[in-house]
Amino acid sequence: MSQQFVVQTVNGINMRVFMDGSGSPLLFVHGFPLNHQMWQTQIEWFKKKFTVLAPDLRGFGASDITRGTVTMEQHANDLNSLLNELKIEEPVIFCGLSMGGYIAWEFWNQFPQRLRAFILCNTRSQSDSVEGINNRLKMVDLVLKHGPESISSSMIPNLISEASQQNQPEIAKSLIEMIESTNREGIAASQRGMAVRKDYSDRLTDIKVPTLLIVGSEDQLTPPEVMKNMSAQIPHVKYIEVPDAGHMSPMEAPDFVNQAMEEFLASC
Repeated sequence: MSQQFVVQTVNGINMRVFMDGSGSPLLFVHGFPLNHQMWQTQIEWFKKKFTVLAPDLRGFGASDITRGTVTMEQHANDLNSLLNELKIEEPVIFCGLSMGGYIAWEFWNQFPQRLRAFILCNTRSQSDSVEGINNRLKMVDLVLKHGPESISSSMIPNLISEASQQNQPEIAKSLIEMIESTNREGIAASQRGMAVRKDYSDRLTDIKVPTLLIVGSEDQLTPPEVMKNMSAQIPHVKYIEVPDAGHMSPMEAPDFVNQAMEEFLASC
């Protein structure tokens, strides 16, 4: 399969997906409020052995915007419909970061037959606390009034570690560009959706597919202990901690993360 962007009509919207490589399907699902570009180093690494699929989710990147609330269930439904439109029948390896992980739980809940394996980066299975919900809704108000520029720089300390900020300033620059290019209505809709997402923390023992959990040692949003607790409950699991990385560990330590993913995929 040659490198290409494909635009598919999915559940009433146009969704853009980057496709490259050949072999078993490896689906990369980006975090909030980003787009498929956060996976660029993973795309380049894994397209040699897999059919890499990296969509822009509803409301992000070059995909269409939906106003109001876009739930994690909606995102999961979009991904299932996208796979149908692309005529991909083989079970996928689902790799999601942060919000991509929240979508992963819904995808697993609704379409378990479509899963071959999970790679879950810097995410959690719990729903938000009251404080967390309120913080999300405050961001919605801020972004709708003042645009994504009002949150882009202030998000960086939560997204990448101090070491990454100091030693790899290009990562912060790339993240700020992605955030500021995102439509304010798209940001608001998925932020509202995350605020009402389900809690899957009592269902982790039901996950039957091989699962790799990856977390940055300095992650402020989903600290290592959160994902360690998850790893203690998932039956077929491998846990990897990425030294000196924050919430965006695949961008901050791509070689380390890619090698961990490759070793995991060779065994499942």
